[in-house]
Amino acid sequence: MNYAHWLIYHSYYRWLVIFALLIQFIWVYIQKRNNRIFVRKDIQVLVFFCLIYNIQLLLGWMLYLSSPLSMSFWADLPASLKNRQVRFFGLEHMSMMTVGIIWMNVLTLIVRKKIGTPAFTYLWKRYLWIYLIILTSVPWSFSPLTSRPNFR
Repeated sequence: MNYAHWLIYHSYYRWLVIFALLIQFIWVYIQKRNNRIFVRKDIQVLVFFCLIYNIQLLLGWMLYLSSPLSMSFWADLPASLKNRQVRFFGLEHMSMMTVGIIWMNVLTLIVRKKIGTPAFTYLWKRYLWIYLIILTSVPWSFSPLTSRPNFR
């Protein structure tokens, strides 16, 4: 597969990821608000969401490794760091998304030990930060800094 294929897959799959983030956000909030006790089935739900995010991360890394933009970023690093578009796609987007998904995976592993407790408050506080990291790192079509089309 080439760059164009990875770009299309990554671009369209992001809508599933954004939908999953929204569903997970609402689900965790409702569970927190109701002071629900964390059970084993909740782990399965979190693992399912992590699977969706990990697929997107894999697609993103395949895109990054075949991208002419990331190759040009690393070819002339001092000049690339001064160019907002190149820096965003060569460094910021890739690193922040990777950090966000890794935190999501780690948090899922940590919360496995909290079965039988009201762990949704713990999750809620940490997920808010992860959601912010991920959503601010998406190249939205309305962003004046890194504008990209919503659909390719």
